[in-house]
Amino acid sequence: MLRKIDRRAIIGIGLLIVVLIAIIVAIIIGKHSYKPSKKAEKTTKAEATSEVTTEEPKELTVEEKMAKFEKEYLENRGDKGEDKTPPVLVATDYSTAEKGATQIPGPTFAVDDRDKSVNLTYEGEYDLNKLGDYPLVRVATDSSGNVTKKAFTLRVVEKKEKKEETVVKMDPYPLANAISKWKTDKTQIGIDVSKWQGDIDWAKVKAGGVEFVMMRLGVQDGFRGERYVDRKFIQNFKGAQAAGLPVGVYFYSCATCAEDGAEDAKFVHKTLTENGFVPDLPIAFDWEEWGNITIAKMSLGDLNDSFKMFSGVLQAAGYKTCLYQSKSYLANGFWYDQDKYDIWLAQYYKEPTYEGKFFMWQFSATGVVPGIAGDCDLDLMYLS
Repeated sequence: MLRKIDRRAIIGIGLLIVVLIAIIVAIIIGKHSYKPSKKAEKTTKAEATSEVTTEEPKELTVEEKMAKFEKEYLENRGDKGEDKTPPVLVATDYSTAEKGATQIPGPTFAVDDRDKSVNLTYEGEYDLNKLGDYPLVRVATDSSGNVTKKAFTLRVVEKKEKKEETVVKMDPYPLANAISKWKTDKTQIGIDVSKWQGDIDWAKVKAGGVEFVMMRLGVQDGFRGERYVDRKFIQNFKGAQAAGLPVGVYFYSCATCAEDGAEDAKFVHKTLTENGFVPDLPIAFDWEEWGNITIAKMSLGDLNDSFKMFSGVLQAAGYKTCLYQSKSYLANGFWYDQDKYDIWLAQYYKEPTYEGKFFMWQFSATGVVPGIAGDCDLDLMYLS
């Protein structure tokens, strides 16, 4: 009996020793096992928190997209480096002055890519109190010393009695004639209108063969002036779309800088959204204040910034844009990077002679269109 008890005790003690050894080994291994550092613990917690709180990036509103483009454009203009570009000089080959005049008459003006004013002088001798022809040279000089010269003849003549000015009016251009001459499977005949066309019968316009319309949305009242909606715009937009005509719009701008162009664009967007209008065709930037550009004290850089800002802000809102401009200013260095945007060309001639690319051509200001009383501009759109 005692032997049995001793044997069991010995076995129990042995098992106890084995258990104690296992516990000691586990403790030793545990001391040398990997534990994350406090930094790692923080990172792990941060990742866990991030996984819980991360959300999809918020989609910008249309207005936020417009504001984003405006901000980035203004911030990225930067230094343009050394100025090596001469001014653009607009002048005729002849100038006629009456004897006794105090200055050589225009039309003449010069604008620079950077300077807001240009020094305009003359080379050659002349006498405004003596009849005759004087060969002279106009000289436009910017602040960097870049020069543009253009020869012309000054003609001094006797004073004449003032007569009533004769207004030269182009012949009427019936829409039917325009359709017969220009309509193909690769073109469309259209019109552009504003308040000056009065109340329009859009059903008759459509039935007469018009295939699209560009209409004035609004205008700025002079440099730094108030912007307002064309008083026939809302009526015209509703009427044209009800007749099934694709519609584009234009804004007559007097912008003098990029900031003005942005305000023009926001005005256009606001007017369209408030009325629930969505144009089918591009929104055009229409700038025609060439006779007053020197008064505005602006450079060609300012002018181009105005359009690029107008176009970019509206494109950020999802619209298509274009530039409306006459051939003479497109072809003589006033507008930069013309191949990068769509052009609506204005040239009243038997056919366009502008060598650059354009998608629309305004070819007459004296169109006769069914449903419209009085003259109307006629346009040709080239289908891509």
